[in-house]
Amino acid sequence: MVTDLNQKYSLHYEIVKKTDFSLLKRISLPQFPAVEIDGDVVFQGQDVSLEQLENAIRSKGAL
Repeated sequence: MVTDLNQKYSLHYEIVKKTDFSLLKRISLPQFPAVEIDGDVVFQGQDVSLEQLENAIRSKGAL
């Protein structure tokens, strides 16, 4: 899903696994799975469709 959006819009993204121990350095983590756009968590603890993700990106003005 992310690769489809990246091909369409040339986005910068990071995939973080819950098991990455380097994350323990962060103060707070959203409930997984989660999607953060420009520092704001827009989805957490739920599956997200491509359409939902694209709409969230557009509403944040990230495109």
